[in-house]
Formats: sequence, structure tokens, C-alpha cells
Amino acid sequence: MHARKATTPEPGHRSPHRPLHVAAPGAAADPTPPRQPSLLTTDSYPEGPRKVVVVLGEVDHETAPALATALREALRTSGEGVDADLSAVRFWDCSGLNVLLRLRREALAVGKTITVRSPSRVVRRVLTLTGTAPLFRPPQPERVPQPERVPRLERAPRLERAPSAFGGHHGSPADN
Repeated sequence: MHARKATTPEPGHRSPHRPLHVAAPGAAADPTPPRQPSLLTTDSYPEGPRKVVVVLGEVDHETAPALATALREALRTSGEGVDADLSAVRFWDCSGLNVLLRLRREALAVGKTITVRSPSRVVRRVLTLTGTAPLFRPPQPERVPQPERVPRLERAPRLERAPSAFGGHHGSPADN
């Protein structure tokens, strides 16, 4: 077995998520299809003490550095953390997941959080399959413990007097 660069695909293999480029009729087919740039757009805006980063397009090994830069800048300028809106992501692989995991570690180190808002189907699938979805959920508000409810009695039970060993009832002298 010989090593290959991780970014170089095996000859004849391609990502099933990338379109196949076919040569025009009559033209010689080039064995290496023209490389299309991956498309990724990010935008951010403040929302209270948090920053929301909206991500559109594809996140793969080519676009992951741009995503990391956008998220890191949002984290730096936020008060509490970053909410990543990934609803418009069309392609998401482990490169995107690794960006989120690294950013989460950086955020926790400074007392902030990273959440994923509205993950697209492809993002949700990767997060679910890897078991990392709970790491990026919004923190639940802390529940204030409620005092235990003690059942209220309608009426206090009436105590009966016990008969005395000498006959009669024991009680106070006023009872006699």
C-alpha cells in the first residue's frame, strides 16, 4: 500500500455530490474534468450578545478555511458566542464538522458557546451520524427547583383518648 495525498482523489473516483463534467459531442474527452470552484458565502449580524453567521453553499476541504475565518471573527466580536445558521448549506463534509469542533473548543475556553441554527438536511445528517449534534444545541435555561408540594389535609385527624389502665380516660383534670 502506498500513500497518497489526502486531497488527491483516486484515479477514476469522484465525489458523488459533485456534477460530472462531460465533453461536448465530437470533442476529445479530457481525463481530468475542469475544476469548478466550491461556492461558499457567509454573512453575519449581531443578535443581542451573540453573533449569527449565515452560511450559504458548500462546505468542503476547499471552503472550510473561509468558514473558519468567518466563524472565528464572529466569535471574537461576540459577547456570548456564535449561532451558525446552516439552513442553506447544500454540501457538508467532515471539513465543516472539524471547523465547528475546533471553534467550539476555542469558544468554551473563553466562556462562550457555538450553536447550530436550522441545520440543512445534509448538515443534520453528518451531525447525527457522528453523534455531535448535542454539542451544538442551544443551552437550555436552568430550571429553578420547585418546592415539593406537600399534600394538604382537609382536616387534622382527631385523636381519640385511650382508656386508662385504672379505668376511665386519661386526660387533663379539666376533662374529668
